[in-house]
Amino acid sequence: MTAIWTFICRQYRHNRLSFCLGIMAALIPAISGLLLLGVAGWFITVAGIAGATGIFLNIFVPSAMIRALAISRTAGRYAERLLTHDATFRFLSDLRNKLFSAMVDRSARGQRSGLLLNRLTVDIAALDGIYLRLVVPFAVIAVVSVGLIAVWLSMPMIVAISGTMFLAIWAGLAVFAARTADVTAARRADAASEAMRLRATDMVSGRRDLSVFGGLAPVAETIVTADTRQGAAEDIEERRSVRLTCLSTAVGQVFVAVMLIAVAAAVSSADLSPGLAIGLVLAAIAVPEVFGSILPGLIKLPRMELAANRTNNLLEKDTVATPRKTPVEERFAPEIDQSQAILKFDSVSFRYPGAERDVLDNLSFEIGEKETLAIAGRSGCGKSTVAALGARLRSAGQGRILLNGRDLSGIPETELRSKVTVLSQRPHLFNDTVAANLRIANPAATDTELWIALAQAAVAQRISESPDGLETVLGEGGLGLSGGEQRRLALARAFLTSPDLFILDEMTEGLDADTTIDVLERFFSFRGRAAVLMIAHKRIELESAGSVLFLNQRKLDLAAE
Repeated sequence: MTAIWTFICRQYRHNRLSFCLGIMAALIPAISGLLLLGVAGWFITVAGIAGATGIFLNIFVPSAMIRALAISRTAGRYAERLLTHDATFRFLSDLRNKLFSAMVDRSARGQRSGLLLNRLTVDIAALDGIYLRLVVPFAVIAVVSVGLIAVWLSMPMIVAISGTMFLAIWAGLAVFAARTADVTAARRADAASEAMRLRATDMVSGRRDLSVFGGLAPVAETIVTADTRQGAAEDIEERRSVRLTCLSTAVGQVFVAVMLIAVAAAVSSADLSPGLAIGLVLAAIAVPEVFGSILPGLIKLPRMELAANRTNNLLEKDTVATPRKTPVEERFAPEIDQSQAILKFDSVSFRYPGAERDVLDNLSFEIGEKETLAIAGRSGCGKSTVAALGARLRSAGQGRILLNGRDLSGIPETELRSKVTVLSQRPHLFNDTVAANLRIANPAATDTELWIALAQAAVAQRISESPDGLETVLGEGGLGLSGGEQRRLALARAFLTSPDLFILDEMTEGLDADTTIDVLERFFSFRGRAAVLMIAHKRIELESAGSVLFLNQRKLDLAAE
């Protein structure tokens, strides 16, 4: 429960006014509903007695009260939905930004971004219930309970004892629900769901190879197994939900019956008037609805606690791991020594999770300004791993990686992406306009700058052939462009940047010889003074580099051209 309380405090600090206004708005329909039934029951009863006995009764005041309470109940319910959801969604919107920022670091340390995004979606869906289904109902129940106790204490003893006893029973039920919240079951359900999703994605991606080698059935079986585990974990949560619902309903029904007996006894002993007695009974009918409003929150408590734990841990680690510089520190930050290496690997080792040995072992090299280093070697020797480490898409297990003399892990994300540009063998083009795809690299670029970049990449004529020009919408993954045109568009996107380091991860893979030569010539004529780390496997790429680092399992060879 500590994680949930921390989360509640975080939301309260975000906007105290909205937090409190939502609770106050929720009190209006709850109190109006209780009073509406109570006044209506009293009015109906005394009106019947007056009609039977001929006693004069002023019907205007009770009628006006009933209308006013009905209107306030309806208006209060609307205001409650508006204010409580507004407070929640504004807070969650801010929380999403902070979580995305924190998850960037997690993704850089090698965790799958798809898995992190799915967890974010699931956790946000669970966290929106903390305020709406726990905090607000609890506050309403607390205020209503105080009011009910005050009313019951002014009534005959049997009514006061009956009402107070059932308040204690409901409190005990809430404590029982909190203590029996099984976070383990929620964690198992989440883990099974993630496993099922990842295995299904892998099966779809590799279905051709699985079909060829006869491995489709075993992989499908692992998905079914994960689905079974998820179903078992969810069954535990459903059984808990059924138990709490049944207990709450039973307590509410028994409470109404006991209150009816109590007021009947009070009326028979002339301690309570019939009109007030019926009003109390009808009000008692509405009490279980008020107390039951917290039931959905108690049912989802394990999942909320799990989500709050993960969220709090992620935010706390992000705060510790990425301290922001103050304006004074930024102003007096030391200037970069241009004579030092742009990129330096210092005794770097890396091992993938679950692997038996390091893919990189004690790797050291450096690249200076205007220098080009090509990384070559057989498939699986770690070339792309070097590129991922240099771009901080993964973090080194041992050793240090320096960019302009600064530890790569300590450079803020925004600054890092302005200093390092990556061109991969499969550049991703979004289902958006040409201009939008280019402005990913430089949002402030003008249309003129975009056309210049396209011309430098020799793809301006192809785009100009479209009637929409820069507003031409590309299909998903660059659908509508050939492989070479997609690579040139990615090159144009890179031309809109001015980094200190370019990382080329087999940029010309899949291109014919003439296109490869043209793309490389255009790139090197543009790159300026930036250092280049090139993952290469073609002879033309190796020949364009100033030095070549050959990777294999046993040794590293550095050959100068």
